[in-house]
Amino acid sequence: MTIADTPMQETLRTLWGIQEIDRDLFRVQEELKRLPAEREARAKKLDERRAQIQAVKDEASGVEERVREIENQSMTQRQKIRKLEDESESSRDMAVVEACRYEVRELQREIKRSERLCVEMMVESEEKVEGLKEVEEQLSVEEGHFTELSDGIDREISDAEGRKADLETARAERLGGDINSEALDLYNRLLGAREGQAMALVDSQVCQACYMSIPANLNVHLARGAKVIQCPSCDRILIRI
Repeated sequence: MTIADTPMQETLRTLWGIQEIDRDLFRVQEELKRLPAEREARAKKLDERRAQIQAVKDEASGVEERVREIENQSMTQRQKIRKLEDESESSRDMAVVEACRYEVRELQREIKRSERLCVEMMVESEEKVEGLKEVEEQLSVEEGHFTELSDGIDREISDAEGRKADLETARAERLGGDINSEALDLYNRLLGAREGQAMALVDSQVCQACYMSIPANLNVHLARGAKVIQCPSCDRILIRI
């Protein structure tokens, strides 16, 4: 058996044979993560815009409710004024008359303050609601764009899932029969850690992934082909072709 035909070299060649597939598979898997995340981020922005619009509408409803409460309070105060005026007119006691007149004046002042407050609240609320029209129109446009985006993402996801299935089938076929399980486990761990590229060629004693020199003792072990050798710099599994 030659050095090139050692069991570990056979394992490394098998792993190298699926490396290109795994690079493509990694990109597809990243795409399948990115696409839903992109849609979720856009949907979140739309939800935030809707929430802002609803908050203004809720505030406007709150203002209307508060104005009704103030108007009801003012109506009660006016009724009280009429009673005080009747009491003042029917009483011969000047102390009672003055007390009634004083309370009437205070109630009238309170009613005027309430009326001014209602006007200010309504004007401010109406301005905010009026400003919503442009925001709602923009939201409608964005919702249309989001529908188109979402449909496009659905198509991209479907396409990516198809490519993923094809790559996984091709990977299983190439991986085939017997292979060193420890080397395969290491390879699979490195796929995620090194963004789909678990292996690297060695050329002129240099790792072609990180371009760092390989120490002489590791080059010797690599030449013997008896065990898996990793780059001291990037940790990728090294191979000579």
